[in-house]
Amino acid sequence: MTSSAAPPLLDSQAYYFRIGRGSWRGSFGFHIVDQAALRASPLTLKERLLARGMALAHRLTGNSRIDSDVWARPDDGVAGVAGNTVRISRFGITLYLLRETYTLAENGRDIAVHAHERFGPIPFLLRNEKRHPAAIHADGMSSTYYIPLLGADWVAHYTVHPDRTHIDGVLTCDWARATETIQKLAPADE
Repeated sequence: MTSSAAPPLLDSQAYYFRIGRGSWRGSFGFHIVDQAALRASPLTLKERLLARGMALAHRLTGNSRIDSDVWARPDDGVAGVAGNTVRISRFGITLYLLRETYTLAENGRDIAVHAHERFGPIPFLLRNEKRHPAAIHADGMSSTYYIPLLGADWVAHYTVHPDRTHIDGVLTCDWARATETIQKLAPADE
């Protein structure tokens, strides 16, 4: 008698298809942690203004709301494709909008990220497209993203809680630190 059990999920498939898929909400904080490093960094004027504006908004009004909707297409590509729409807002005003597509490698670890981002509430201003790598770790319970953002190289570490319905993120660069704490609202429709 042969078993027709499905093969075990790769770490990246567990992360995006089983844990991540669905709607999430939480809080986002952004702080400049090294003013001298910010002054010395080769940011454009636009990047410098965006970074300072984001830090000022968080210092004056506290953490922002973050909403995330993760979808998955397990049968696309060699190991599947997933995506995420992230909106960071304060008082109903969009501060940052991100649409990402994740192409999973067959090794179960490496991810190719294709992102479209927008800063601020005006849809046609301050937009950017970028590609960067990410890595998913053991059993899909954590990840690391290597993100070009605001003229700096950021490293983002995400940790899934054992209940698989909470995720904590810490994003850092030479001059700033951002934090995310999100909770799953609902699983995606199958």
